[in-house]
Amino acid sequence: MKFKKSNVVIIILIATIVSAAAVILFLERSKSSKNQLLNIISDKVDLRVKNVHYTDVGVSGMKWEINADSAKYVKNENLVLFDRIRVKLVMSDGRTLVMTGDKGKSNTETKDMEVSGNVEIISDKGDHLTTDILRYSGAEQRIYTDSAVKMENSRMQVKGIGLSFSLEDKDVALLSKVKADIK
Repeated sequence: MKFKKSNVVIIILIATIVSAAAVILFLERSKSSKNQLLNIISDKVDLRVKNVHYTDVGVSGMKWEINADSAKYVKNENLVLFDRIRVKLVMSDGRTLVMTGDKGKSNTETKDMEVSGNVEIISDKGDHLTTDILRYSGAEQRIYTDSAVKMENSRMQVKGIGLSFSLEDKDVALLSKVKADIK
């Protein structure tokens, strides 16, 4: 079978055009799938980290150790959001509190923090506290809540609504509907 030179050139030209169109189509599809993958991550989150460990020593000598399954940092809001958080607080006198919860958030500027969902605090002396939500004010160095609280140790069990605990003075106050059972 004989091909004229002009037929060979036409066949090569058609094959080149078809190949170029296939490459362009492939590149456009891969570019759009990259955009779809990137759009899954929120524009509001600047950083996501798994297996978080953060330590901070405050001016008063308190040491904070924060561990979490994951954290998201939102820079424009100065906010860190935690999943499955564990906070260990070593006070200046050496006493230790360990707080756990399902979720947490912390303002990186004010040092205010909130822990919510199945919140527990256990002290090194065996005191145990449970509630739904706890907040920490960095300015006041105070842990507080408006939710129901249950505190217990080997000698007593106390329930109430609302709590205020000053880390500076070590004063604890239940705010209302207080019921105590002394053993």
